Amino acid sequence: MVERILDELEPLIARQRRALARQGCLRAISSTQLHVLFMLMSDGPSTMSHLAESLDVSLPNVTGLIDRMVEHGLVERGRDSDDRRVVTVSTSAAGRAAVEEIDLVRRRSLAELLTRLEPAQQQQALQIFAALRRNAESLDSEGAPA
Repeated sequence: MVERILDELEPLIARQRRALARQGCLRAISSTQLHVLFMLMSDGPSTMSHLAESLDVSLPNVTGLIDRMVEHGLVERGRDSDDRRVVTVSTSAAGRAAVEEIDLVRRRSLAELLTRLEPAQQQQALQIFAALRRNAESLDSEGAPA
């Protein structure tokens, strides 16, 4: 049953990807840069070594990646207050705006589909999505990986 549900969701996800492409949200951001932005937005500032480990790449590769992201204004470098040798990376206002734009396009795409449902179907969708949210929150509180 889960596989059938996922099969039904796939065209919706593809529709959101098309919406993102049409809006130009991804024109100046590589998929790896977007991955870094999502990580920083969800987990907060990170050290360069932690980013390298999370991305499973070398520190010099992360340095080049972050250099380009700084040039595009997507992230900012900082120094750890306890150990000035440690370089931290955080999202900039432009980086946050890019992620928020992507989220807004996805939200609008889904809203367009939901408005086409009958009121009773919208109520069912609300109940199902509320249950999914509760399950996600439960998994997060248990420390389960996303």
